[in-house]
Amino acid sequence: MYETVLFPYPVIETEHLILRKPKRSDAADMFELCRRPETSRYSLWSPHKSVAETKDFISYKLSALKKGLIPPLFAVAEKDGGRVIDTASYVSADEYFKTVEIGYSVLSDLWNRGYGTEIANGLMGYAFDRMEVQRVFARVLPPNVASARVLEKLGFVYEGHIKKGYYFDGRVSDVDIYAVTDDMYFNEEKSNGITEDCKL
Repeated sequence: MYETVLFPYPVIETEHLILRKPKRSDAADMFELCRRPETSRYSLWSPHKSVAETKDFISYKLSALKKGLIPPLFAVAEKDGGRVIDTASYVSADEYFKTVEIGYSVLSDLWNRGYGTEIANGLMGYAFDRMEVQRVFARVLPPNVASARVLEKLGFVYEGHIKKGYYFDGRVSDVDIYAVTDDMYFNEEKSNGITEDCKL
C-alpha cells in the first residue's frame, strides 16, 4: 500500500533538520523523547521505561516498514551534530484519494524554537511536491493548542471536531481535524505565504 512513498525511502531536509529512516543506534537519543509524559501524551506511544524498550520500538517499526505495513516513520536529526530530537511520520496514506496524514513530536526541551513548524512544513512540502497528493491533514487533540498553531501557520484550515475520534492505550478522546489541499498549498507557495520563515 505504501510503496509509492517508501521506495526509495524519503530523506527530507529542512533548514536545520534532516528527516530520515530511523536506526537502532538512534535509541539513546529517541529514548529522551519517548520517555517523557509531556511528549507521549499526544503521541501514539506510552512513555518508554528504558533505552532497551526504545530499541525494541525501533526494531518493530523497521520490520513493519520493510513489509510495507506502515507509512514512513522518520527520525528527525539536527544538521549540526546529528542528535535525534524528534520523530515524525506520515501516519496514514490513502492512495485512492491521494491523501496523507502527518504527525510529529518534539523533545520538550526544544519547544517554542520553531522545530515543530519546520518539521510539519517539511512533511507537507514533500507530500505535495514529491508524492503529488491532493490533501494533507493532521489530527490534533483539543488540549494541544501549540500543535494547532503550528498547522494554522502553515495554512492548514480547521475542518471540524470528531467526538471520540482518537483511541490509544485505553484512552478515548475527541479530536480536531486540520487540513490543507494542493491548490491551497501551491497558491500560497506562489505568494510566499507557506514556506517562508515559519517559526513557532
